Amino acid sequence: DQAWYQVLVNGVSTRVHDVEGLPSGMEILADLNEFSSHKYDWASQPRWLGSANDLEHKTRGSVILAFKSEADALHAIEHSVCVFGQLCSARRFEDVPRLRTCDNCCGLDHTACICTKPKRCGVCGSNDHTISSHSCDQMVCEFYSTSRPAGSHCEHTKLKCPHCKGEHAMRDPKCAV
Repeated sequence: DQAWYQVLVNGVSTRVHDVEGLPSGMEILADLNEFSSHKYDWASQPRWLGSANDLEHKTRGSVILAFKSEADALHAIEHSVCVFGQLCSARRFEDVPRLRTCDNCCGLDHTACICTKPKRCGVCGSNDHTISSHSCDQMVCEFYSTSRPAGSHCEHTKLKCPHCKGEHAMRDPKCAV
């Protein structure tokens, strides 16, 4: 068992001259090895983030690089990465499994389209509305007068996670659940 240091590289071309279809991890690795001035110590071949079916309709995608040393990962992040002649941004990648949450009842492992449970807000914990219809009760607050993503909240909202009862919204990464 050896630690891998993973880096997410964004903006990698999915269409490359002289390559049929989506470039493979081996083709990406060959390009990186041939044209990079830094000699990386690879832990595995690069892999696309997302399925080939999803990527076939896009001109660019994201690739995960895995290095044997943290120094190589930091070098890729600090200096960006050139893939198929294109300079691409890079950042640390941590593989975290996504937990499905329901926007109707805030339950786990199902979605609102099949939910039959009573509504609950994932921002404030109220049983009077859902996360998508959350609003502020302060008359002077204009936070919700413009379109915002579900789960966003104004400074007046007292946050209450429906899972752990902590002072954060439902999908906050610091939630223990």
